[in-house]
Amino acid sequence: INEPEVGGHWERSIGLHRTSDSYVVQSSATKQDAVLWFGPASALSTIYVPFVVHMEIPSSYRSGIQEVFSRSSAFWASCVIQNIANLKWKPMMEIVQTVQQNLERDSIQLVTELVTTYSEDLESKLIANAAHVVETAWKLSDDLLFQFASGFYNDPDTHVMGETDGYPAWWLNAVGFRDGPPPPPTLTKCCRPPAGWEDDGYGGSNGDGSKHERYGFVVTVTFTLHSVYQTGYPENGQSQ
Repeated sequence: INEPEVGGHWERSIGLHRTSDSYVVQSSATKQDAVLWFGPASALSTIYVPFVVHMEIPSSYRSGIQEVFSRSSAFWASCVIQNIANLKWKPMMEIVQTVQQNLERDSIQLVTELVTTYSEDLESKLIANAAHVVETAWKLSDDLLFQFASGFYNDPDTHVMGETDGYPAWWLNAVGFRDGPPPPPTLTKCCRPPAGWEDDGYGGSNGDGSKHERYGFVVTVTFTLHSVYQTGYPENGQSQ
């Protein structure tokens, strides 16, 4: 935006984020054995699904355009996975690839069984398999977002919540982390707590077991049009 145009072209690999779809044709001498393995969106995040050439393609694989977001679309299921994985590529893609391999292995087994022992319900089983893939893909994107939300790592199965990977030492040294600001203060700078006061996270304790609450007040200086906000701790438990 607002930049001069530069002539040139980007590489056009099948893993490019702009990829609309990719596919592998498994040809055969007979019509019933020919299989199309179709993958919507980028090959990096898609899950290849088998269809035989004479079957009716489910709507989830016949819909999906850039202009309209749809959770019923296989295209958008794969597209969302890649966009979320871009937030933390290496650990997320390890999970994505595991799911891809499991689902595609199940599809290969299904095709092998259906083609070698052709049955009338071949089409319905392939449609059910495609629906399962789309449902799993949407669940995967939700799981990735939850597991790595806000830079943390959450895994309810192992009761690990809010873990962080941190940054590598070489990177911290390169950006001058040691020369950063001092640690945040543990006490407020606006006032001095009363003697014996301890912060227990619920307003504080006077040291003798009694409680007092933090307080705040606002002073408005009309001639400067400024508001001054001050906080403090009551003396001897008395409000001020």
